[in-house]
Amino acid sequence: MSLESNVFSPVISIGLVWFIVRTALVMQGILYFICSLIVVRQINLMTDTVITEVAPYLRAFAIIHAGVALGIIILFIGFLFG
Repeated sequence: MSLESNVFSPVISIGLVWFIVRTALVMQGILYFICSLIVVRQINLMTDTVITEVAPYLRAFAIIHAGVALGIIILFIGFLFG
């Protein structure tokens, strides 16, 4: 066995690459959920400062958005690791 065959042989298996991709997708889902929680906080601060008649709808939409983001995390975990 020559040195060249050792250098050019694949070191990382397909299973390891697939695990890294699945973990990265779940981590991105978690970061998306954290960003949606930041949006909820910002909308709450904004609606406390500027009182309008649209404020309850904005808060409701932000909470629904955070719930959908949490659902995406659960779906990622279920589909990728289940």
